[in-house]
Amino acid sequence: MTAALRTLAMLACLAILAAALQQARELVVPFLLAAFVAVACEPPLAWLRARGLPNALALAVMLAGILTAAVGLGALLGASVDGFRAALPAYLAQLHEHAAGLQAWLAARGVELPTEPDPSFFLELVADLLSGFGGVLANVAFILLTVAFILAESLELPARLRAALGGSRAADALAGFAGGVNRYLAVKALTSLLTGALVAGWLALLGVHHAALWGLVAFLFNFIPTIGSFLAAVPAVLLALLQGGPALAALAAAGYLAVNVAVGIALENRLMGRQLGLSALVVFASLVFWGWLLGPVGMLLSIPLTVVIKLGLEASPATRPWAELLGPGISPQPRGRGG
Repeated sequence: MTAALRTLAMLACLAILAAALQQARELVVPFLLAAFVAVACEPPLAWLRARGLPNALALAVMLAGILTAAVGLGALLGASVDGFRAALPAYLAQLHEHAAGLQAWLAARGVELPTEPDPSFFLELVADLLSGFGGVLANVAFILLTVAFILAESLELPARLRAALGGSRAADALAGFAGGVNRYLAVKALTSLLTGALVAGWLALLGVHHAALWGLVAFLFNFIPTIGSFLAAVPAVLLALLQGGPALAALAAAGYLAVNVAVGIALENRLMGRQLGLSALVVFASLVFWGWLLGPVGMLLSIPLTVVIKLGLEASPATRPWAELLGPGISPQPRGRGG
């Protein structure tokens, strides 16, 4: 089979797989979420085991922590989304009023806009995404059970892989791939949690409505690099503008900028060790693709899923060039003295 036929066959298989995933998204999305939670929780589980806890007790402690976090997140999400949705019509009416005023102000100065600006898109996007995420959290029993099985298997998986592959280079590659995914998700979860807490605290200090909701949005959207912080900040800054005018909006925006510089750039890059960056085009394309394939939660998981694919491609020399295509670019190599 020629290279062209192999490429066409691979693309056909990927198209069939994508169609199957889209049809089974109600089952696939909770399973993917459980898999990412389990991978992110594997380092703390290993830490508990290293402190002398038996495997069963360490697993029970982790599951209790996950259940507590899920119940708390579900309660916060439900109350916040309900309150935000109840106030959304009033916010949208105010936004349209401000947009019409801005259009009239520009028209008086000779600037004609083809259409009236509609900033309400960002508020509606947040409401839809959080509603979709809340729907997935309703399957908390299935997610917790799946996490339990994945974590239980993870205790014996490295030994099984080495026994099955005979300690070969493939086993080392798989171990490196799993370690890279573990590190990425653990660091991303930690920095996202810190980002959400700081944003919520700053907005609460300013008196912006639904500060806890915007902290939750910042936590979730921090998994989307480059544009995630922008998408998380816009609705909160718009709401601050409606509440207190440009001064409050500017303070809210300054807080987002400070948090993202301190946590996202300084702390996260230091903890990550090596860059797992994606090009801006890949970030946008993955956001659209996974959102289309898996719905609102797919948008939140789009970058972790793409990073997992990139790490998997990097694990093999044969597929490493494809991983480089997903990266932010290749730095020019310095020339030697003879070049």
